[in-house]
Amino acid sequence: MANEQDWQTELYKDMEIYVTALPHEGSTSLWDYTVRLAWPGEDPSSEGEVVGKSGDDGDYPTPEAAVQAGFLKGYALVDQLGNKPG
Repeated sequence: MANEQDWQTELYKDMEIYVTALPHEGSTSLWDYTVRLAWPGEDPSSEGEVVGKSGDDGDYPTPEAAVQAGFLKGYALVDQLGNKPG
């Protein structure tokens, strides 16, 4: 990954989900997340290889809570990809 962030990874339905917690903008005690999806073996830091990415406007009290929410979002994104006609 290009940034020096603590990315956590899980394999879900043949996709790699990458999640990192980020300090919520303008706050020292709230957290948000970033999610990136990539096919296994692809470089998730390359915009061309990223299948999807997302955060939300949630206010999470800890980095761990933000990462947990990020993985839930990642699972939902992968499930949506699986439902699209291809």
